Amino acid sequence: MAKPEDVEFIHLLYIGILTMLVLAIAVVVFVVVHQRNAHALQVQLRQQELDYQASMVQAMVGSQESERERIARDLHDEIGASLSAARLFVNQIQYEVQSPHLADMSRQASQILGDTLQSVRHIVQNISPTLLEKFGFCRAVAVQAERLIATGLHVELEVDEAVEYLSATAQLALYRIVQELLVNSSKHARARRLVLHLRVNAAALTLTATDDGCGFTPNLTNTAAATGMGLAGMQARAQLLGGQLTITSSPGCGTCVTLLVPR
Repeated sequence: MAKPEDVEFIHLLYIGILTMLVLAIAVVVFVVVHQRNAHALQVQLRQQELDYQASMVQAMVGSQESERERIARDLHDEIGASLSAARLFVNQIQYEVQSPHLADMSRQASQILGDTLQSVRHIVQNISPTLLEKFGFCRAVAVQAERLIATGLHVELEVDEAVEYLSATAQLALYRIVQELLVNSSKHARARRLVLHLRVNAAALTLTATDDGCGFTPNLTNTAAATGMGLAGMQARAQLLGGQLTITSSPGCGTCVTLLVPR
């Protein structure tokens, strides 16, 4: 028969073991809860950072659009009006002068003013979404492409009509990206052919643009040349859409730009 002191010792031993187990479990639970809280905090901070970046991009793009609208109004209301008035004045002169030479010069001046006025109108349409608002996305993009025929650039355009059902914000962002692609292929790449496809399905929106121009080095996107090509603006609008813009190019080998926006 066990002695009373032995029984008491065994009880104390059991209590000690149980206490250690409880403490060990408590420590494990504390560590797990702490790690979960830390992970949740990291996720929350990351989401806040993403939300902040998205709001900054949205503010930047909104500011750019507001500035474009202001410039377009100034060009239309002031420069356009002044050119129209000057052309009317020159037209009046050519009918009042007696000298055929002066009349011919007046006609030439009127033609120059008319061409300049037309250029101003095109600039206004490019920097403001007038075409987009008036004709819709597909027709507006087609008009932009047609205007580049005179530069020697042939554009093979294929746009899914489903893009017309996207939000106005998404359409404007896509429209600006397409504008930059058209200008870059014509002006900077000096391309002769540009293939531009925009497709929309249940899974994603995909925009691909491939030209046969001079190409460039994509990792030099912080250079003045890249800035002039509007790459930062395209990246910002891709981010606004929640998509990823990928640029593949090398000197002498043309350029391929892909925009993928999951839906």
